[in-house]
Amino acid sequence: MKLKTLAIAIAIGAMPFAAQADISVKGDVTVGYFQNKAGDNEFYGNGTNFTLYGEEKVGSLTYFGNVDFDVDDKYDGGGEITSDDMYVGVKGAFGELRMGDTDNGCDATDTGWVVPDIWFAHSSGGCKGDDKNNITYKRSMGAATVAVSHSPNGEEYNAVGIQGTVGPVTASLGYEAGDALNGNDKNVVLGLSGKVGPASVGVRANRVDGGDTDVGINGVYSAGANTFYVGLGDVSDKDSQFLGYQRKLGSKTTFIVEYQDEDDQANAQYGIGLSHAF
Repeated sequence: MKLKTLAIAIAIGAMPFAAQADISVKGDVTVGYFQNKAGDNEFYGNGTNFTLYGEEKVGSLTYFGNVDFDVDDKYDGGGEITSDDMYVGVKGAFGELRMGDTDNGCDATDTGWVVPDIWFAHSSGGCKGDDKNNITYKRSMGAATVAVSHSPNGEEYNAVGIQGTVGPVTASLGYEAGDALNGNDKNVVLGLSGKVGPASVGVRANRVDGGDTDVGINGVYSAGANTFYVGLGDVSDKDSQFLGYQRKLGSKTTFIVEYQDEDDQANAQYGIGLSHAF
């Protein structure tokens, strides 16, 4: 039934009226061979997703809606579809307001992550608040962007962030506070990113009130059809390493290899596979 629903959704997005209604459908199909943390080898679809987005302009305002579906087709062959990034909003000269499953004020301006990871990622300092059930306002003013958010559900929390660019360097500062952060904790996040030619580097650091400072460094280098990326992290006194390689085989197809290891894992994780975008 779930796979039938997926087929119907794609068919609707491809019908002629979709362009008139400003509805877009995009995504990818990704399949690979993996070793998990337990050392088991698996072959299945991992990382596959598709997104539905639509908007309409009413006067000076644009109203929009978005939903992202992640498709997990693990070795049991059952297939499972879960929703993500399900939000509605409005944007105009005043900025942009989103409601639903969307980034909080800290995540909406964070700039410390630059690599195109598909399956794995190293632990790194960053925002800790949930990206669900948020009301987030964001506005750009010249070289600076600010965002604030409130989560009214259950364990309420608030977040705020600011991002600015000076020359080749972009910096962000975020702050989160509330019950959703393990009991009225406060979290301060700093992000830095920059690009020099074909290389980009990002740094993220955060400190939860009363805890240690966590730091993550990541970088990516592109040369022709080849993209190499790496990450190193130190979070909660655990070191992590992350490596990845992608090669474009065409305009829509990509070969992917990724590797990730952390101090508390019994085995390193790796994946090798193909992704086709549509």
